[in-house]
Amino acid sequence: MWGPLIVDPKKPLPIEKRVRKEAIMMLSTWESKHADKYGQGSTPYDVEDYFSVNGKSFPYTQPIQLKTGDVLRMRFVGVGGAIHAMHSHGHDMLVTHKDGLPLPSPYYADTILIGPGERYDAIIEANQKEGRFIFHDHVDKHVTAGGKFPGGPITVMEYDGTPVDDWYVWKDIDYDSDFFFSEAMNKGYGIIESPRFKVKPLTRERRRSRDD
Repeated sequence: MWGPLIVDPKKPLPIEKRVRKEAIMMLSTWESKHADKYGQGSTPYDVEDYFSVNGKSFPYTQPIQLKTGDVLRMRFVGVGGAIHAMHSHGHDMLVTHKDGLPLPSPYYADTILIGPGERYDAIIEANQKEGRFIFHDHVDKHVTAGGKFPGGPITVMEYDGTPVDDWYVWKDIDYDSDFFFSEAMNKGYGIIESPRFKVKPLTRERRRSRDD
């Protein structure tokens, strides 16, 4: 089982009451060498070569769709074993919470470092009229997949009404509005299933030996 656990505060901060859109980023690292081996890997000698947000690596991620005036809450969760540096272009992030607790002095940042097991909440004001603003991990290695660039936790904040260019990687995608759990966060309390995150169980064929 895999997914974020969100606990709403009894007394939300004033800025939280203005939130109109939610997005959750679960940041993971992977070792392809141990992809089908249970209980192996994750030692100082193992190499992480794939990086993902919500289980996907670019270009299989999705854009964050916004309208001018939206107030977006980003929830970052460090799931893997690496330190991520999530960077938003064109927008500052107001960091309001760390590890589920409100900060006594929220602060603005355009890059947030998220270590293994850490959680951060940040508020973004959608104050642009149109355009696409890249949102990515600022650790160079993390925007690769199997050593190839681009990959990893890369997305964009995409404003409603922005013309679609021929080069746009998500031009013809089947858009999943719940990729960042935006819809799930509006469904109330309890366990919310996201059908698109379901995968087939990993199976391996047993090789016969000479003694069989």
